Amino acid sequence: MTARRLWNALGPGILLAATSVGASHLVLSPQAGAQFGYALLWLVVVAHLVKYPAFEFGPRYAAATGRSLLDGYARMPGPKHWALLVFLTGTLAQGIAVLAGVVSVAGCVLWTWTGALSTEWFSVALAAVILALLLVGGFSWLDLLNKVMMAVLALATVVAFVRIIPGPEALERLVVPSLPPGSIVLAAAILGWMPTGIDVSVWHSFWTIEKLRTTGQGGDASRAARLHRLRTALWDMRAGYGLSLCTGLMFVIMGAVHLQGFGAKLRDVEFVGALSTAYTALLGPWMYHVFMLTAFFAMFSTSYTVVDGFSRSFSECCAVLRPAMAAPPIRRRLYLGFVVASTLLACVILVRVGNPVTLATAGAMISLGVAPLLYVFNLYCVVRHLDDPVLRPSKLSVGIALVGIAGTLVALGASLYVKLLA
Repeated sequence: MTARRLWNALGPGILLAATSVGASHLVLSPQAGAQFGYALLWLVVVAHLVKYPAFEFGPRYAAATGRSLLDGYARMPGPKHWALLVFLTGTLAQGIAVLAGVVSVAGCVLWTWTGALSTEWFSVALAAVILALLLVGGFSWLDLLNKVMMAVLALATVVAFVRIIPGPEALERLVVPSLPPGSIVLAAAILGWMPTGIDVSVWHSFWTIEKLRTTGQGGDASRAARLHRLRTALWDMRAGYGLSLCTGLMFVIMGAVHLQGFGAKLRDVEFVGALSTAYTALLGPWMYHVFMLTAFFAMFSTSYTVVDGFSRSFSECCAVLRPAMAAPPIRRRLYLGFVVASTLLACVILVRVGNPVTLATAGAMISLGVAPLLYVFNLYCVVRHLDDPVLRPSKLSVGIALVGIAGTLVALGASLYVKLLA
């Protein structure tokens, strides 16, 4: 592909990166570095590795079939629509909790940067801006906006990181697993929300279909056309996924190098100011405003995609459950209704709780709670519903998926044990 065609092919994968490089990276990764040094670097790699198939199955299914994963969920064996109802329940819970977490983090960035108003006021204002963008621009706005935002974020982080490229100690921690005392809950949250919740694989199937529609590539059902769409979709997905992995590792390392002793601040509303010191210590005071702008871009893009993703999931799920709701005007009303309702409820929660780090961690744990089931659903869909063996995942991907399902179950059990019994 030429550079221009590569840029135009990007879209859903960058939305995946925008959703990923947000709370999990700005909140959880620096905490891991500040509290445990390089000890949890391996976990960032493992989380991306074992969850890779779950995220790849979304664009794979959409490119191969022209339908979203929700259509696959509707065909799961067992009681009618039970998998869809599980997904819908998770969407309702996360659509409020996760939105509260990411919007409050974005509001906290603006509050720290400006010193004006409050986190709550900024969060409400950002929710209004996001709603306006969704109403006016749709997918074309989302596509362009996130390409620009992720370019700014990647550039700023790389510029800071090259000053502290770690030595052999960090490389050893990439391949030697360890769980320092007191790290289980944070480790489970990282596994649950890094790169992001597995729900996003369903969103990715929506985004892939929308990208195919807007580029006029969705009409040809020939084998050659489906293979071409699959290769393009997977290239795009892997670009975004690789960006998430690299950024996650960089944030852990920056936390380990420059945020030792900031553990308490990284767990409350002062986390943005504490995190900014990792940049200013490396590049000077002038970097403070660049970092704040970059952090805001990251959290704004995450908030944008979260509002769009959960709302679209709700409307599409209702349309599959009740074909009478499949008409575009009804789906649009369901979408907007969920946007408004979830935003209002999220604002109530963030006002009541206040601490964006607590909200983000809670969202991560809820995502971990539904992750094993969604992983199983995704695996079943691509193994059983894709008629052409060439379009199905490899045996290696299936094996990694089985390990990932087991790993998310173990992480969920360990976190519940620590929270409830230990």
